[in-house]
Amino acid sequence: MKLQNRIYAATLIAVFAVVAVGATPARAALMAFYSFNGTLNDSSGNGKTATDTGTPVYVNGAPFGGQAIEFDGNGKAIVTAPLDISVAAVPQVTFGAWVKAASYGNPQYGIISNDDGGYDRTLDIDSRSAKTSANWSAFVGTSVVGKVPVVAGKWVFLAVSYDQHSLPGRYAFYVNDGSRTTVLSGPAAFDRDSVTRTVTIGHNASFDQPFNGDVANAFFYRGILARDQIEAIIARGPVAIPGYTAHS
Repeated sequence: MKLQNRIYAATLIAVFAVVAVGATPARAALMAFYSFNGTLNDSSGNGKTATDTGTPVYVNGAPFGGQAIEFDGNGKAIVTAPLDISVAAVPQVTFGAWVKAASYGNPQYGIISNDDGGYDRTLDIDSRSAKTSANWSAFVGTSVVGKVPVVAGKWVFLAVSYDQHSLPGRYAFYVNDGSRTTVLSGPAAFDRDSVTRTVTIGHNASFDQPFNGDVANAFFYRGILARDQIEAIIARGPVAIPGYTAHS
């Protein structure tokens, strides 16, 4: 009996060890990087080349040099990246970009989105997070958060981290307007039901109006970047993104 108990105990330990290993988040790594410097290529070297529904237009003057991709607000040229960053596929993710709005009204404008219509992982311009006009915003599962008002013609850095390793998880949303970084963070309200296997840039395919403005240096990182890492990216540009080595 003692031998059987020892065998049973050893089996339980083995099972718990397997469960614990399975629950460990995947290794942090850069998933994709789109400079939009005259190309839709994934400059991380991971081969996640994006496509465009029309003819992409590139303009000079992006932060840290090079070009940005321009969206006209009519939805004629929307970028799709072959990235599944839904909760079920990537529980922990950080993504962001440098963004400049050319114009906006008071509804919602999708910028970077992995959403099937249920407030899924998205960066946008949104009037629902503002008392007047609209703010740079992020979706957090069942609602929208934002605090920094949109100013047309001004570059800003946007990034959001979503940690759903343990549901419903948390978020941290960063906006740098060139003078200071505003951070909003708190509990999120995500589940694993929403699955969208691509990312759209320039529009939220399930909601929102098409974006009118420019996007440069969009990055997608498997894992949670801490605030000091985000601040380093703001200060130094793409070279500060962990794991980034430029590829053509």
